[in-house]
Amino acid sequence: MKSIKWKWVAKAVFFGALAIAVFTGATMLLWNTLATALFGLPAINFFQTIGLMFLGRLLTGGFARGGWGGDGFGRRHPMRERWRSMSEDERRQYMQHWGRGRCGPDRQDTPPTGPDDRETTA
Repeated sequence: MKSIKWKWVAKAVFFGALAIAVFTGATMLLWNTLATALFGLPAINFFQTIGLMFLGRLLTGGFARGGWGGDGFGRRHPMRERWRSMSEDERRQYMQHWGRGRCGPDRQDTPPTGPDDRETTA
């Protein structure tokens, strides 16, 4: 029983390393053919490609469970939970206070922008 588990772990490590090597190789090939020809950027080696992929992943979504759209490592969404626990009246009050018109072009309390909008004192 114990040897079966080690075989499974060895296979997982091997195929994981193989997948990383294949994706890194494909990324390196694409970079070295396209980026150098189109933008005049320098060619990169295997380890620079791993770093580039790591940086891209960090900048676009991190390493949270579930990828880009996942919930992360046990990360909670308190506002979502709060919204689900609210009654219809509480939601309506919340939207009246914080809802539309608080930010963006629909704001009600925007300062005057032009000379015609300012009040003149005589």
